[in-house]
Amino acid sequence: MLLLLLACSHEFGLDSMQDPTASPWDDTGVLNDTGDTGDTADTGPAEVPEEEAPEEEEPVEEVDPAPEDDCEGTSDLIYVVSRDDEGLYLFDPDTLSFERQGTLECDWISSPNSMAVARDGVAYVRYSDNSVYEVNLETMACTPTSYASGSFGSFGMGFASDDADTWRDQLYIANEKQVASLDTSTWKRKVLTTLPSQSELTGNGEGELWAFLPLEQPAQVARIDLGGSGIVERVKLPGFPSPTDIDAFAFANWDGAFYLFVRVYGMGQSTDVYEVKGTTMTKVMSDVGFDVVGAGVSTCAPS
Repeated sequence: MLLLLLACSHEFGLDSMQDPTASPWDDTGVLNDTGDTGDTADTGPAEVPEEEAPEEEEPVEEVDPAPEDDCEGTSDLIYVVSRDDEGLYLFDPDTLSFERQGTLECDWISSPNSMAVARDGVAYVRYSDNSVYEVNLETMACTPTSYASGSFGSFGMGFASDDADTWRDQLYIANEKQVASLDTSTWKRKVLTTLPSQSELTGNGEGELWAFLPLEQPAQVARIDLGGSGIVERVKLPGFPSPTDIDAFAFANWDGAFYLFVRVYGMGQSTDVYEVKGTTMTKVMSDVGFDVVGAGVSTCAPS
């Protein structure tokens, strides 16, 4: 019984063992508080700590963002220029078709020999006297540049981005033995490395520069290290026309494939088009109807 009494006292509180004759009402008619008042003040409901909101990640700002109008004035297809009628065409590798854009009227004496295309809607066209013109690809307007060939001689040309993480690119030129960068603001050359023979150049937005060497036996395409270490990769092209049969050639890459534009000597001959995917070369067009002497693709094109 004693244990039971102690247990009940613990459950209900010793204050509940009051005089049973005592009235629960005071003199004013208000019910007396017979609960355990203790010494602790009523502080209201316990405060629940607020969960800290996760910190928002700040957007990463590009160190060198491209201009807002980047690539707007340049097609991402391949531009080619013909020798006889000085026509500028767009070549679509998906449909294997050419669309004439207009006629170059840069030089009334010399004829176009090579070209390269920048991201900003400007093509650079080298003529047979080694002068270089800027061509607005939307208006076809020609502007002579201050480029001076000097001892560098005839060259092929192409743009390549500085690396895979930037929109900035550089114009490269190649003669029969050297590859050089060419600054289009100062027209100064800087030799990068050497090559075994005359070539044409093409590049892409992945920071790759490639040379087409049709005078080698067999012909080949070769990747050039932009750091100056020379050729770092080769794809040989057995079955390509013999060097002694080649009259004119041009070169461009598009969406992981190379397109070789070649005219061989002979009456009635015009340019044939070869496609190189991986190590496989296929002639995809024969006698397109004009003689392609230059091809250019910007680094905006798929690579």
